[in-house]
Amino acid sequence: MRHVAVHERQMRAFRSLSMGFAALICASFLVSSCAKSERPVAGAAPAFQPAQPAPPADVPKLPAKANEVQEAVKRVFKDAALLDTTREPNFVAGDFNGDQSQDIAVIIKPASGKITEMNQEFPAWILRDPFVPNKLGTSMLRVEENEVLLAVIHGYGTNDWRDSQATQTYLLKNAVGSGLEVRKGKDFLAANTGKRLPRMQGDLIGEILRGTSGYLYYTGPTYSWYDPKTFKGEPERRLVHPGITPRTER
Repeated sequence: MRHVAVHERQMRAFRSLSMGFAALICASFLVSSCAKSERPVAGAAPAFQPAQPAPPADVPKLPAKANEVQEAVKRVFKDAALLDTTREPNFVAGDFNGDQSQDIAVIIKPASGKITEMNQEFPAWILRDPFVPNKLGTSMLRVEENEVLLAVIHGYGTNDWRDSQATQTYLLKNAVGSGLEVRKGKDFLAANTGKRLPRMQGDLIGEILRGTSGYLYYTGPTYSWYDPKTFKGEPERRLVHPGITPRTER
């Protein structure tokens, strides 16, 4: 009897162990099945995919309007200068400094009683003469009463010269003639292949000045005058250590 009882206990233990092992196998199978079901199907598209933004369109430059030009002049000069309405045309637009933002060149004159403001110690513009070399030691330029000047307002960002932050301005003396126009830089270079040309960075401002047909062009620190009949090349630019005066080529 004792032998039979021991045998029965062993059988019950074996059945319990078998059932536990079977349950463990079933649980492992269920976990594996769930894991497989959570894996993304290769090649399946997500439920939602946002559309890619379209590339910005090349928006054509709008023609300049007189009221917009007057606003640009006031932004830079406040009430110290006015658009010269006696000239026609009195403004032209182009990318004169080659930064892909449109600039505006405007013929202006000092406002009545504002000559002191035009000659202030720290103006918001850069006063230059395209016929005077930009060198250290040269006498300081001044704006004269009733003087006609050319203001080149450089554009800023996608709004170009109309932008409220477009304030970098070159104010040019002795730079107003007749027949004011814009000449695209790439067209000018293509039409003058093989000729000696200045180092221009953008479009050119064409006009008849001092009885000669030529162009104003941006050089970096200033605007210079290019006369196709008399141009012999620009002076070589050299890096000079501070305190050392460069020698002039003869």
